Order: sequence, then C-alpha cells, then structure tokens
Amino acid sequence: MMDKKLATESPSDDLSPGEISTKSSSSSDISDTCTSYIKDSYDKSVSSPSIEQNGSYIVDSPSFTLDPDPPDKSIVEILASPDTFEGPPSAKDGGYGWVVVFVVFIVNVVSAGYIKSFGITYTLILDYFPDTSGAAGGWIMGLLVGCRGLLSPAMGALTVLIGPRKCVIIGTLICVTGLLLAVPAFSITYFAFTLGALVGIGMCMSETPGFLVVTDYFEKKRTLANGFRAAGNPMGGILFAPMMVLLQQHYGLRGAFIMVAGLMLQLVVCGMLMRPFHKHKQIVENQYWMTRRQSISTIDQQIANLKVQQAYQLKKKKKPLDFTFFKNPPYLVYLVMVLCTNMAMPNALLYAPVYGRLIGLTDLQNSLIASYTSCCDFVMRLFCGWIFNKKIIKTEYGFIAGLVIGGIGCLIVPLCTNLWSLLIFATMLSLCMASFWTLVNVLLADQFGGEAMASTWGFFRMTQGICSFIYPSIIGFIMDMTGGMTVPYIVMGLSLVVGAIIYALQPLIAKLPGSKITLP
Repeated sequence: MMDKKLATESPSDDLSPGEISTKSSSSSDISDTCTSYIKDSYDKSVSSPSIEQNGSYIVDSPSFTLDPDPPDKSIVEILASPDTFEGPPSAKDGGYGWVVVFVVFIVNVVSAGYIKSFGITYTLILDYFPDTSGAAGGWIMGLLVGCRGLLSPAMGALTVLIGPRKCVIIGTLICVTGLLLAVPAFSITYFAFTLGALVGIGMCMSETPGFLVVTDYFEKKRTLANGFRAAGNPMGGILFAPMMVLLQQHYGLRGAFIMVAGLMLQLVVCGMLMRPFHKHKQIVENQYWMTRRQSISTIDQQIANLKVQQAYQLKKKKKPLDFTFFKNPPYLVYLVMVLCTNMAMPNALLYAPVYGRLIGLTDLQNSLIASYTSCCDFVMRLFCGWIFNKKIIKTEYGFIAGLVIGGIGCLIVPLCTNLWSLLIFATMLSLCMASFWTLVNVLLADQFGGEAMASTWGFFRMTQGICSFIYPSIIGFIMDMTGGMTVPYIVMGLSLVVGAIIYALQPLIAKLPGSKITLP
C-alpha cells in the first residue's frame, strides 16, 4: 500500500529491521525513511573491520542484512541489493592503465636510447675537439648519467606535488632546450652543461613519473606491467644507435642535435596522456554511479543521488619524501645492495668492447655483441614480467638468482677468447639486468607500499647516481694498475654476487628493532 510508511519506535534510536512498523504516510516519507535506513546501516558497516588499505582507506563493498519479511520489498530490496551498493569496479590492473604502460614504454625508448647511443655522439664530439682529454670528456657522460639518477628523490617529490603530466612535459622541454643549446658547440665544458647536465635533469624529470604511475595503476598485474615498461630501455638501445649514425651522416653533428630535439619534443604528447591515477579512479567511479542512477531511476531522485561510498571515502595523503626510510633496516638493504651491484651494471656491458679488442675482435663483432645484448635484454624483460606475474617463481628468489647469474657471467669473462664465448657472457648479463630492472620497483612497492614509491624509488636511484659518478673512475684505475680487463671483471662479478647475498639476508635484518616491511 502506498499510504503506508516506515517508522521507528523511538526517533533517537538507530533504525533497524526489527523496529520497522507500518503507518500511513506519503510517498516522499518512504523515500526519506529508506534513505535514512540505508545511511544508518552503512554507518554500522563502516564501524566494522572491513576497511582495507591500498593507498587510501576505502570501505569494501558493504552488504545489508534485512528482516526476512520487510514491509515494502519493491523499494527496500532495490536499495539493499548487492548490485546497487557493491561499489564501483576496481580502477587498477587494466583499462587505461595499459595506455599509461605504453606511454612510459615510449618515454623509456627515447631517453634510454639517447644515453645508450651517446658513445657514437661522443666520438664525433672528440673529432670536433681533438685535444680533449679523457677526463674532461668524461664529464659529459658523468653529468648526464649522474644527474639522471641523483635528482630522482626531488623529481619523485615533484611528481607528487604537481602531478606526472606537468613533470613529464617540463622535463621534455628541458631536454629539448639542452639539445638546441648544444648546436653552437663552443667547447667541451659547454657540452658538459648542455648535453650533460641539462639533458640529464630533463630525463630524470620525464622518466621518474613513469615508475610511480605504473605502480599506482597496477597491483595484481604489477610485475607484468613493469616488464613491458622496462622493455623500453633495451628497445631504445636497438633503435637509437643506427638512427644516430644515419642522422650524423646526413645532417652532421649539429643537425643531429636538432633532429633528436624534434623527436624528443613528441614526448610532450606522452606527458599529456599520463593521467594521474586518482583522476582515473574518479572517472571510473563517476561512470559507475551514472549507470546506477539509470538503473534505479524510478526511485526518488534523493535516493538515486546517494553515493555512500564516496561520502565515506578517506583519502590517505602521500608524502612527497619520507626520510624515515633511512631508519628502516630492511630498506637500507636495498641501498647497500645497489652500492655493490652498480659496480657491474651497466659497466660490465660498457667495457665489453674494450675486452673484445684485447682478444682480437673487430669493431663489427663488438657491435654485434652490443646489438645482441639489447635484443636479448628486451626479450628477457618481457619474459620476466610474464613469468613472475604468474607467481610460478617467488619474486625474491628470481631477483637473487638474476644477480648470481650475472655475477657468474662476469667472472667467466677472463676465460672468453672468441665471439661465441662473449655471447654467453652477454646472455647471462642480459638475464641479470632484465630481472633486476623488472623486479626491483615491484619489490619496493610490495614491501614498503605503493604510496611510498616517490621516496623508496627516489632514494634508490639517487644512490645509483652517486655510484655512476664514482665507479667508472675506479674501474679505469684498476685497468691502469693491472694493464688489462681481467681484474676489473672479477671485481664486477664479485660485486653482483655480494649484492645477491646482502639481499638474501633481508628476512633476518627485518627482525631488527625499527624494521617496517611486508614480507611474504
């Protein structure tokens, strides 16, 4: 009967199914009472321990227990239906997230490709300035790689503050500015500022948001997504080296700078497509609630506009930088580990042509090793992303095994005497690099939280940047002292093995006071 209404025995008490009685009323009273009933029931569900944390506190799909014989099922059943209040679908692990992965892949192709092909550019720079010493010329690469890593914490904080879109666009414009300013080619010092510092800062600013955003968009498929993202790095090495040779042959060094600047400018479009996850989540929820409005359009508009889940959503604000991680022993394991592993990655690959010449390989054969390593690295990063996403092998075990295999590969280099034996080394090192770069930020997100990636990943990359300034000089010093590459490769191999051992001790270190970590 439409002239009946729902009322409580006492206006001051919570409304419950057992307290529902029937009295005459208007249709509007039914709507108001139902709204109050659902609201009060939801309040009770909020007080229950059904809140889960995933970067924000969200009430997880409440359900309402009604009296077996409610007075007016035509309205109450619709309101209490799981389909009505189960909440919007998850915005993670699919959809627009794959667009973001593709965008980050392209950014990695361009930035990593530029760095991996910089050796070709460097040789032409030395042709312009033949009196340049190795130490002076090394400042260009040192500033390029060092700034790219050292500023990662600052760029991670900037991503949190201004968003990934602005960060990528501004970083791209800085890269383009550095390349265009290099066209006059005044001196090596001038190149160190433009091609080194400016481009390094721009690349750090455009690359860092990608690591953070992919982590936000994916949870169950995070390893697979990171495999695709990380594959952009070796793909850049495959494509950029021959492209730079062709550009410099047809347009000269200055013309090549202009052409590469034009190519990098396209990353502005990639930046525009890098939608922040919280905005994407809001879009998904709005679409869901629009659909729910249509499905219950016969009910009073006040009930149709009821967005209980949004009303009770509590945002967990991210910190731009959290320095308390330096007091967390399990996180310090990562920093100590990278102090060891960065001795070999990427130096073991960069010095392979030097060893190749020592055993009589031609420049063509050395180039084949570089191309093979990039192709192998690309395939193995995709494979690692797929296999570890299937949970066939524990992520931690795969990470440790990759470092050990890479260390053994470096240790056998002094035994290599021909092209084929060096290809075995290249295969083992490729597997090491693929597992390392595919899994390291997955492990950081799983163990310390995806919302802290700006800090955990930023400090990790900063440590790598410091090592990039120091380790090449140490390897060069060992080469000068020993007169060959045998001892340097033994040192690099042992550094990878020691890094694996340090990481394997993390479960024991996690028992120390002050440890904050999520272990499997």
